[in-house]
Amino acid sequence: MDRRQPDHAKHMILEGLTDIFHEQERCQEDIRASLAGRMDELREENGKKLQLTLTEIHILSCIGDHEPINVTSIAEKMKTTKPTVSRSCAKFLEAGFLRRTRLSDNKKEVYFRLTPAGKELHSLHHKYHEMIKKRLLAFLDRYTDEELLFAERLFRDLSANWRSVNGGGEQLLK
Repeated sequence: MDRRQPDHAKHMILEGLTDIFHEQERCQEDIRASLAGRMDELREENGKKLQLTLTEIHILSCIGDHEPINVTSIAEKMKTTKPTVSRSCAKFLEAGFLRRTRLSDNKKEVYFRLTPAGKELHSLHHKYHEMIKKRLLAFLDRYTDEELLFAERLFRDLSANWRSVNGGGEQLLK
């Protein structure tokens, strides 16, 4: 076997992954932009100004998926910091997408629930994810079970490798 073929395939895989990362960024921006239109309408209704990042949209969605939920639990589920969650929740509260509650057995701890406007954004966000999931699953129907098992293994290994080198960018800057 010509050694150049596997090397070429490796480079093509790397190029394909790079394309996927870029497409993912574009897709996420499209989702954020689509949600922004409805957020603008809700802001006008509530008289509030708000610009959400994609991370903040995912924090809002996490709250909707697990309400009532506190800052610590949100940070753990989102794998982010408590200050990031606290800042996001402050924005949501001010914009009218979130409300504070306390559980009857623990009056000290603050929990969050979505308001009707927050529930609407949560629902829109989930609809986008479901649409993407449906399209991807339909796309994967073209592959054999054997090909899918190999792809699953490849992506699992890539993900593990990515986690092991995460933070390596700091080394490049030294």
